[in-house]
Amino acid sequence: MLQSQVLNVLPRRIVAGFWASQETRVSLSHLYNGKNNQNEMPAATAPSFLCSELPVRYTHILRLLSTLSPEALKTPIVRHVAHDYLHDICTLLHPSLQSTSPRGFNNVARRLHQRQAANLIRLRYAFSTSPTAASLALLDNINTIGFGIHMLLDQHLSYAQQNGNETQAISPVEIAKQAAKDAQFAFSEALGGQVPVPSIAVKTTASSMSNQEFTYIPNVLHRILYESSLVALRAELAHAHGDGWIQRKWKQFSPPLMELHVFGGPTSVGFRLNSTSPLLPNDMGIDIPRDPIGIPTCSSLLGEITRYHDSKKSVSALSSSDNGQAGLAEWEALSGWRAAKVLASHWGGNLDMMSVDGLGASIYLALDRDATLAERYPVRTLASAQLLRHHGRISAAAAASSSSPLTIQAASIQLDTFLNAIAEQSPAQEFEYNPHYHSVSLSAAVGHA
Repeated sequence: MLQSQVLNVLPRRIVAGFWASQETRVSLSHLYNGKNNQNEMPAATAPSFLCSELPVRYTHILRLLSTLSPEALKTPIVRHVAHDYLHDICTLLHPSLQSTSPRGFNNVARRLHQRQAANLIRLRYAFSTSPTAASLALLDNINTIGFGIHMLLDQHLSYAQQNGNETQAISPVEIAKQAAKDAQFAFSEALGGQVPVPSIAVKTTASSMSNQEFTYIPNVLHRILYESSLVALRAELAHAHGDGWIQRKWKQFSPPLMELHVFGGPTSVGFRLNSTSPLLPNDMGIDIPRDPIGIPTCSSLLGEITRYHDSKKSVSALSSSDNGQAGLAEWEALSGWRAAKVLASHWGGNLDMMSVDGLGASIYLALDRDATLAERYPVRTLASAQLLRHHGRISAAAAASSSSPLTIQAASIQLDTFLNAIAEQSPAQEFEYNPHYHSVSLSAAVGHA
C-alpha cells in the first residue's frame, strides 16, 4: 500500500532531527528584493532554503497532529494528511531536487503548494465535526504553520513567474478598493444578480495619503480585506432577510452603504469596516470552506481519500489526484474569518471586531510597517507526555521533555509512536514495499548525513 511504502522508506533519523529542530523564521524583508534586484530571487524563496526549511515545518505540523487522541489519529482524514506530509518530506529530501532545472523545481513547488492547500482544507473538515476550544486553538496553530508554508511556496512561484504577487511596496487604498469590489461581485454572482448587494465605500483622509505605501504581499492584504468584507456583507444580507416585508422592499431601493476607512501612521496602517448589522456568530468559529452565501465547497477533496484509501496506487497517481481541484483548493484554503485573523497576525498585525446587537459591527485591521518583524509561529508544542501516555509508553524522562529542550532520543520515541499510531498495520507486521516508486530513503540519508 502507498501509505506503508512511505513509512517504510522514511529516513527516520533525519525526520527525528526535524521533529526536534527549531524553525527559521522569516520576515517580509527576507521576501523583498527591493527596486534594484528584481531579477534575483530572495534568499527565503530560494530552492536551497525551501528544501531545508519546509521539511522542518511539515514535521512541526505532524508534531501538532500527534497531540490528537489515538481514535482521532486513526481517522482516514488525519491519517491521509499525515502520510501526504511524510511523502512531501521525502520529496524535499531527495538529493536530486536541488540540482534539477528551475522549471523542474517550480513544478515540484507547484505540486507541494496544491497539496498543502488541499490538506489544510481536509483538516478543517476533520476538526469541524466536533469543534471545541482546544480544537480551535490546535487548528489555528496548524494554520499558522501551514500558511507560512503556503506563503513561502507562493512567493517562490510568484518570483519565478513574475505574476505581480511578489512582496513589494503597495498602496493599501488600491488593495482595499479591489477587495471591496471583489467581495460585492462574489455576492452578486452567488445570488444570481437578483438581490441588491450593499455597497462598500473606501474612504481615506488626505493628510494620511502620503504615508500609505508600505511593504507587504498584495494577495495577502487583499485576502484579509476580502474575507472581512464577506463576513460583513453576509451579516448585512442575513439581517435584511429577517426584516419585515416593507423593510426588505425599502432596502431593495436603498441598500445600506458600508464604509471601509483606510488610515495610516508612522508605524502602522489601519483599516476599519463599519456595518449596520451585527456579525453572525457562526462566521466567527471553526468552519469548512464555503461560498459567499454559505454553501460548503471542496467536498470532493474528501472523496479522494475514500478513493485511494486501502488501494494500491502509485505516488504519481496520488500526487496528480488533486490537480483538477488545484486552483479551487489554493483559494479556499485561505477562506473564512479565522483564516483571515491568522493571516493578519502572521507579521505582527491584528484583525479584530466589535459587534453589538442593535448597533451594528466594526471590523478593525492593523498592520505594522516594520518589514523586519519575524513571522508569527506557534509556541513550541511538544506532545511527548500526552502522545506517549495515549500509547502506554510514558516515562519520567519523556514527560519532562515537554518543558525542556527536546533531545534526538526523545524526538525519535515521539516520532516512532506517532508513525505507529497512523500505520495501517501493526508495527510487528512487515510493510509492503515497492522500490520502483520509493528509492528515496537511502539516497536521502546519504545525501544529508
